[in-house]
Amino acid sequence: MRHVAVIVETSSQYGRNLIAGISRYSRLHGWHLLFEYRGRNTAEPEWLADFEGDGVITTHPSPDHSLRLRDRGMPVIHFHENSRGDGTDQPWIDSDHHLVGRQAADHFLHKGHRHFAFLGHSDHPVSLQREAGYIERLGEAGHVPLSHHTPERASRSFASVHGGDESFLRSLPKPCALFCCWDEVAFRAVQTAIEHRIAVPEEVAVLGVDNDPVFCGSSLVPISSIDPDIPQLGFLLASRLEAMISGQSPADMGLLKVPPRRVVVRQSSALEAVADPLVRRFLELLRQPKPGTLTIEDIAVACHVSRRLLEQRVKAVTGKTPRQLLSASLVDHIRGFLLQTDYTLAHIAELLGFDHSERLSHLFRRETGVTPGEFRRSSRG
Repeated sequence: MRHVAVIVETSSQYGRNLIAGISRYSRLHGWHLLFEYRGRNTAEPEWLADFEGDGVITTHPSPDHSLRLRDRGMPVIHFHENSRGDGTDQPWIDSDHHLVGRQAADHFLHKGHRHFAFLGHSDHPVSLQREAGYIERLGEAGHVPLSHHTPERASRSFASVHGGDESFLRSLPKPCALFCCWDEVAFRAVQTAIEHRIAVPEEVAVLGVDNDPVFCGSSLVPISSIDPDIPQLGFLLASRLEAMISGQSPADMGLLKVPPRRVVVRQSSALEAVADPLVRRFLELLRQPKPGTLTIEDIAVACHVSRRLLEQRVKAVTGKTPRQLLSASLVDHIRGFLLQTDYTLAHIAELLGFDHSERLSHLFRRETGVTPGEFRRSSRG
């Protein structure tokens, strides 16, 4: 049985997914893993200094103990952006960040967008590679995105980061597709946009990377994200460590890049691009806190147009009537509460602004063919 130390931070979904992939390999090959809860920059544990196992996988930026073990002949993979492809004796393996950027561009192009932007970091190689892929794919389609980079680490401050985001978001043509280098940046962009009354996704559609449930799910508007398949990356890292333990030289291992799995679409980029500002405003109003209070007449007044003009413009752009879209939006809200909570129908009706639960039930059954209770029971098996 192999004994392998895994020095990977557990504070992010990325790190936990990496461990999940390593663990999948270990179960198939009978490895015994040693790992513990870790922060991103937590020093390597002292017990690693006299570790007598078979190998180490570490993501620490300064892996003092691991490098000493490597100097003594133990197989060690140092998986960190500062160590990848730098000429050191490492089996070079990584996510295909360039392809991630291209996938982001394809997602937005398929949504019909004509204006594009990127938000990232000028001093991080992962961000730069993702931006390069994004620019390349958009260039093939005849588009040039606008870009904004957070200042270098040494000069970052709250004002420079958040103020720069605000100015950049305000300057974008609307509607615009915004690709962020990872989910934390996308979260900040969505929060800043909402704070400054920029509608997401109607005016700015946002896409991140890593599919981190903390950032994607905690946002006021749930964030779409590219799943880079980090468990597969962890699995392949483990397989290369096994090869090293068995005597294969890292120099004989070719470059291996893991392609992203898919775009996980959530509300922040779910809509097709809409150029008509009236229709964008209509779609934005459907997402107000108590949509059950809405009527088409009220929406027309809020949009400063007649009901007839609203119906004509919405139907021309979406192919559906305002009432059809309003009903679909209400059903989506109801479905979310039924799936994610144990709230009574009366409480759901109150939260959504319906005057009574019977109206909610009638709408849901008319649109779906089942009662709310039947839907909840079937969804829970």
